[in-house]
Amino acid sequence: MQRVTEQTERSTDDHRGDYLLSRDDIQTQYGLTRRWLELAALRGDGPPYLRISRRLVRYRRADFERWLANCQRTNTADQ
Repeated sequence: MQRVTEQTERSTDDHRGDYLLSRDDIQTQYGLTRRWLELAALRGDGPPYLRISRRLVRYRRADFERWLANCQRTNTADQ
């Protein structure tokens, strides 16, 4: 039984980057507000997103975390 559980956990981790996040999910997990994400999408400087329908936007976890890592700066002179 333990082996099956380990395999399930491993396969879940492999697909973790494919998981789609809502703006509410990002606000809860990362602290960026829905409004900031909406404005960033309008400006074109936010994380890449998928527009599923006119009112439904989702973010791939892997894409979001990659974008977030690229925002890291070591000093104020970095652009």
